[in-house]
Amino acid sequence: MKTWEILSEEASIVLVGNMNPKIFHPEWFIRKGIVAEWDYKNEQDINLPDMAQIALPGDRNVTVFLNKFSILTSRASEYLTLKDLVVSTFTLLCETPVLQLGMNFTSVVQINNLENWIKLGSNLAPQSYWQDSASYINDLDEVKKKELGLWHIAMNMPRPDTQTGFIRPEIIVLPHVGPRVLAFTINNHIEIKDFSALTMTSILEESWDNSLTLAKEITSNIMNSQIGAG
Repeated sequence: MKTWEILSEEASIVLVGNMNPKIFHPEWFIRKGIVAEWDYKNEQDINLPDMAQIALPGDRNVTVFLNKFSILTSRASEYLTLKDLVVSTFTLLCETPVLQLGMNFTSVVQINNLENWIKLGSNLAPQSYWQDSASYINDLDEVKKKELGLWHIAMNMPRPDTQTGFIRPEIIVLPHVGPRVLAFTINNHIEIKDFSALTMTSILEESWDNSLTLAKEITSNIMNSQIGAG
């Protein structure tokens, strides 16, 4: 029996820089040949001077603010097209200053039973240190004591390459999704030293596939090492 399973996954690319949201209109993507023509009449699409939001074909959602561009999808078949779309877009918008690149991947995971749920939390965030730091916990009844546990944890990891930045896994409990459900998010962050959009596209071309693989490996290795194979 599996000890855990993945309920959903989501990949995203985030750029921090100086953006011009009003450029990002469905017609612009069509006219530039980045996306094939589609019926983009969506009430959720927004195109304002300080914000743009577009639902592209393939469940790819673009959001642009004055300082940030992001694109995400939960459809596995479109993970690689995120890279292609960003590269095509910012090759055309090559004068856009880009300061940071984030290659992110989130897995929503459900653990099969309460024992493994408690085990994972206790291994990653031992409760004894927290009990010692707040002595009142020892005076609580057993029901209240069970509220103590992992809720949100982040680790900072060095990069595996020569780029400036970090790999930052986070685990967040998601009680609103279901019992024993957590999000495992890997933020693969790179600083763009020359603020160049073309430097960013070159790094993205080279790193995106490896970033997806690494994110999945970190998630499965942590889960398997703590509670067994999923």
